[in-house]
Amino acid sequence: MLLELSIKDFAIIEKLDVSFNQGMTVLTGETGAGKSIIIDAVGLLAGGRGSADFVRTGADKAVLQGVFDIAEIDNTKNALIKLGIDATNDLVITRELHKGDEVFVESMARSLI
Repeated sequence: MLLELSIKDFAIIEKLDVSFNQGMTVLTGETGAGKSIIIDAVGLLAGGRGSADFVRTGADKAVLQGVFDIAEIDNTKNALIKLGIDATNDLVITRELHKGDEVFVESMARSLI
């Protein structure tokens, strides 16, 4: 479950921090308010294809960070352990979009394929 989402210099968003509670979350707002951008950010944290085009005009890089509760997801914990990543109850995934394209999981860089 996604607990927290932080977005910096991504598309039209300069800075946004959102905390989510258990249950359903609904994003509402006028056209152009940024709802789809938030969904795109979550998709990129999940491994979606990124591009330097997502970086906000005037910024050097975009930074996306998600905090996920994996306490009850044993398959995820086991996969992370096999990759040599310490699997606790919370998984923090940070993705930076800039000239290169790397994902940082637990402060370890992993190039996307």
